[in-house]
Amino acid sequence: MTNENKIKVAVIGCGFFATNHILSWKNFKDVYLVGVCDLDEERAINASHLAKGTPYFTDAELMLKEVRPDVVDIVTTAPSHYNLAKLAASLNISAIIQKPMAPSLKEAAKIVDLAETTKTPMMVHENFRFQKPLRDLQKIISNGEIGQHLFCKISFRTSYDVYRQQPYLKEVDQLILMDLGVHVLDLARFLFGEASSICCRTQKTRSDIAGEDMATMMLGFSGNRTAIVDCTYGSKQAPDIFPETLVSVEGTNGAVVLGPGYKITKKSGEKVETINAEPVVANWCEKPWHVVQDSVTQTCRHWIDTVPHNKKPETSVDDNLKTLKLVEAAYQSAAKGGSLITLNN
Repeated sequence: MTNENKIKVAVIGCGFFATNHILSWKNFKDVYLVGVCDLDEERAINASHLAKGTPYFTDAELMLKEVRPDVVDIVTTAPSHYNLAKLAASLNISAIIQKPMAPSLKEAAKIVDLAETTKTPMMVHENFRFQKPLRDLQKIISNGEIGQHLFCKISFRTSYDVYRQQPYLKEVDQLILMDLGVHVLDLARFLFGEASSICCRTQKTRSDIAGEDMATMMLGFSGNRTAIVDCTYGSKQAPDIFPETLVSVEGTNGAVVLGPGYKITKKSGEKVETINAEPVVANWCEKPWHVVQDSVTQTCRHWIDTVPHNKKPETSVDDNLKTLKLVEAAYQSAAKGGSLITLNN
């Protein structure tokens, strides 16, 4: 396939996590990475080297006008997302936006309105639901193998030093729910659908951060179904299985548990089965990051398999707005000492 026939992709934001995006795009045979951009020229140059000579820029508008990609992958921090999405829409370029979609629900709604009024396809790079073990678990649930699901627990607990490569996280007033809660709450939606209520308690385990680094939530769903969702960067447990997410779902005819090491244990009726759901370690990936790296690849692939074919992606901006509404409701509940918040869907 010649470059002219490939999907043209440009990346804005060349921080540490963008490495996964750049290498994912470079390894697709039907994608042509046409440009990388960062305000920091050194980071832009390093990204260009990583992408084997892809042109680099320090001005996003200049890059988009010059290389004219089919899609721009926005891998910057949340405060810049709206203006970059607006720039992409003005040039009729679709956008993939890193999570969280925006620093506030109000600004996220503006992005959704922008996508709708300009008819520009936009999706959020919400990669947890594209992790192989979580896709495998969801398939078991949706197939009805454990009967009607009744209860779910989703847990992401670690003390991995996320601040070393993302020092700005120490300074944000809203930390764990905006950085990690968006992932686990989106998983709750992915597995159980839309919640009807939420209550949340937050905690802070260290003095050198502005925001909360621990949150525990209980979500209610139709049919009296319940989910417990917890996340923290302040857990001192051993072993620390970062970056794994643990999930258990109980149903009327069995249960399915995603445990450490990407092992899924499924009980369907009286039959018990253990399934290895670990993703393959691609040539550019490394353990233990491979589950994250593979999910980035799968998220990017999802865009390729949907938007160019006039299909709506799972994590379209209007869908992801529902996740951010859960985040906002969690903060409202926490501010009231864990009070129950009723949700309007």
